[in-house]
Amino acid sequence: MVTFRKKTLTSDLIDDAIDHLKSEGIDFNIISSKDADKVSKVNSKAMVLMSFIKNERGVYQITVKDKEFYTYTRKLLGEYLGLKIIEENKKDRTFTGETNHLGIALDLIEVLGLKYNLSIVKDNGKI
Repeated sequence: MVTFRKKTLTSDLIDDAIDHLKSEGIDFNIISSKDADKVSKVNSKAMVLMSFIKNERGVYQITVKDKEFYTYTRKLLGEYLGLKIIEENKKDRTFTGETNHLGIALDLIEVLGLKYNLSIVKDNGKI
């Protein structure tokens, strides 16, 4: 008998990331998507969390934006923090990666908050 995987909808987990960072006492800024490019270009310590979602396959997906398309950022996310890099966009200076575990994704966001001046894109209202 053939069984199919249950279909799940894409869900936005930015609020979960914000709650996690608040509970850990890590500083971050909330910005709109129109300000993301300007904020990410401030200096090399600036990092913007563009999106944090659970996609239709049930995998947690994170997109970050950096000042330049640094190979260090790719190495940090991929090799050191264990994120599987699935997309790199040199024009937009973004890296997109995925992991199967929510805890790993939240820990990764926590490390970004500790290492960088983290800004989080949130367009649908205030926190």
